[in-house]
Amino acid sequence: MLLSIIYLILKTMETKSMLKICAGLMILAELTACQHTDRSGSAQLDSAPVGSDSLRRADSSDAPSDVTHMSKVDVDGAAFMDTAAVGGMMEVDLGKLALEKSSNAEVKKFAAQMVADHTKAGTDLKAVAAKLEHLLPSTYPADVKMHMDDMKKLSGKAFDKHYMDMMVNDHVKTLDLFRSASSLRGEIKDFAASTLPVLEKHHQMATQINAALK
Repeated sequence: MLLSIIYLILKTMETKSMLKICAGLMILAELTACQHTDRSGSAQLDSAPVGSDSLRRADSSDAPSDVTHMSKVDVDGAAFMDTAAVGGMMEVDLGKLALEKSSNAEVKKFAAQMVADHTKAGTDLKAVAAKLEHLLPSTYPADVKMHMDDMKKLSGKAFDKHYMDMMVNDHVKTLDLFRSASSLRGEIKDFAASTLPVLEKHHQMATQINAALK
């Protein structure tokens, strides 16, 4: 009889323990599932690329837009005006340098013409840029400035030959640039068309003077 009572007591304790263990396992399973969900969510956020479209859109919508200056010119028009502006500044500055350094009458005459014509063209270009609310560059790219600084070290015939070689080559590129402007909008196209005959004359003069230099 006593053994039967002990057996029943042990079975009851075993059943209660099993219930506790089962309950514990169920709780553990639920916690594991929750942790897995949290990790998955974190992984998705961490793996999202910083430059993704969704993040860029969020940044752009939150960032204040700059409405103080909006150019009225497209990318091609802006590129033409910027290139023409830097080229024009260079022609004026190198013309002034040639007037100081050259002792060749024809080179000096050409240099004076370059200063006068490109100063006028620069003024005309600034008027177009102002109308289109486009800010033109006012400084040289580093490589152009370096080249111009190197030219200041030359003198005499070496300077004349280098300068005129440069004028011939540069005007070939400049003519291509201005001819390509025929596809641009009204004001820019008109500026390029009116300046083109002057540039063609420069190229012809430069070619003739350069051929005479030895």
